[in-house]
Amino acid sequence: MKKLKFARENELKWIHAATRLQADNVKKSTKYKKLVRHGIPTSVRGRVWLFLAKADVYRKPGVFEELCQRGPLPIYEVIERDIHRCYPDHVHFRDNSGTGQQDLHSILKAYAHYKPDVGYCQGMGRLVGMMLMQMPVEDAFWLLVATIEDYMQDYYTPSLRQLRIDAQVFERLLKDQDPPLAEHLERNDVIPLMYMTQWFMTLYTMSLPWASVLRVWDVFYFDGVKALFRIGLAILHLCRDHLLNKCPSSSELLAYILHIPLENLAPKPLLGAALQIRLKKQSVQKLIASTAESMDAAVAATSSPPPSSSSSAADVSSAKRSVMTTTSNITSASNVSANDTDPLKTSATDSSHPGSPSSLSASTPIPPPTPASPSSNSFSLGVFKTRKRAGTIHK
Repeated sequence: MKKLKFARENELKWIHAATRLQADNVKKSTKYKKLVRHGIPTSVRGRVWLFLAKADVYRKPGVFEELCQRGPLPIYEVIERDIHRCYPDHVHFRDNSGTGQQDLHSILKAYAHYKPDVGYCQGMGRLVGMMLMQMPVEDAFWLLVATIEDYMQDYYTPSLRQLRIDAQVFERLLKDQDPPLAEHLERNDVIPLMYMTQWFMTLYTMSLPWASVLRVWDVFYFDGVKALFRIGLAILHLCRDHLLNKCPSSSELLAYILHIPLENLAPKPLLGAALQIRLKKQSVQKLIASTAESMDAAVAATSSPPPSSSSSAADVSSAKRSVMTTTSNITSASNVSANDTDPLKTSATDSSHPGSPSSLSASTPIPPPTPASPSSNSFSLGVFKTRKRAGTIHK
């Protein structure tokens, strides 16, 4: 009875915030910070995410419908190929002609028109699926827009610039938080980009049990990208002893980090460990900015000034090939399990997290499946592995 009363009170507080208050003021409130750490009530979760992300700033009446009616783009073929991999065992998404897949189609294709310089990238489908479980299709579209614009800008561009920056930031934070573990990983040539790609680009929907995914998203929309670093550091903290004592090689380290047992990542220990990590938003932002500056300076120093427009185009092409080659090497290094197959073909058939009935309704929250390719560039996130994770439901 007390739990029901507490839940109802929280629900009313969030409704009040979403209808009467400004998102920026709510994020500064100690009271709401405590509330979000207890989890946003299921009944208002989608509404609160939209509010905290300030999706209404981007929403324009009629635009989504107009985008859906536009003609096809070359990237549509990639989207078509990947859609059926989303929630194949979920009652709302398993039918190729069902409304679930149609909604995924609509949002991803509309976004490709809305933001042509991004188009479509692996991981976006997982975000969209998660959003569709919490809200109507147009709301999910505008939440996707707000999420990428304000929280994950440059994550899904062909160069994955922000992801590479954040990987360096994560490495520095890990060295500060846990020098022995950081040294162990570095000694075995396991760099954050090998596992962070899966974590950050899908907002942990491939790496955590369902209950934890929801709680992480609650904190993410409240605290911003700082939450992603905290959760990542917390995951490594929770499996620290195993990594240090039972994973002497790079293959064993990656295999475990990418396949951490779900029971080790339940909401209470995960969020508890994350909140024990002291990170200030301003400090993280400064670290990101300084890392970006250093990275850009390094790129500029290794690039000779183009004498002509034709050579400039050649340099850009060469830079893109360099990025793809580096990513390919990381992908190859992360394929560590003898049983691993092409993640783009297998992760759609992952079993679900235990306790998820196949008869769940369309409004039941479940995270996404496997990724696809970026706008016009073919980029394979090879670290996405087949495993039992939130995102599918037992048949």
